[in-house]
Amino acid sequence: MLYESTGSYTPDMAAEIDTPVEIAADFYGVSLKVAACIIRDIEGASRRRQAETLGKVIASLISGSNLQAKVHGLAIAFGLDELNGFHSQSEISETIGCSRALISHYVVSYRDVLDGGVGAFDSTKFRKHNDTRKVFAEKAKDPVIQAKNKILALQLQAKNNKP
Repeated sequence: MLYESTGSYTPDMAAEIDTPVEIAADFYGVSLKVAACIIRDIEGASRRRQAETLGKVIASLISGSNLQAKVHGLAIAFGLDELNGFHSQSEISETIGCSRALISHYVVSYRDVLDGGVGAFDSTKFRKHNDTRKVFAEKAKDPVIQAKNKILALQLQAKNNKP
């Protein structure tokens, strides 16, 4: 195997045989015993976080209604975009009889739960990129957009109040 950042063509044999504990000890500048504790603590924290995430997902699935919408949202959040031949959130929503916004709501909610605040679950075909969400949030604060939304709300209210 060739390494790009080395001056030789032979691999670093120590790197080939070092254990994760030895690598951690070198990286953190600690003893092997302390490195083993660091690895154990990191793995334990990771498992706890995974269990908490799974618990949140299961709790969401068994609470309330719209189970089909929730399951499809979860599938999309995991990147199973064309599950069962669906090509869009709109197509899914028409098939199960709900709004596209509801599907999108669940996709975004599950993505936020699954990424754990590190952005690990980001853009796929049926979802907006996380950075796009920031842009939309900023635009929603724009005074011109807020004024237009108030006008639209008043027009809708007037339309609904007509006899």
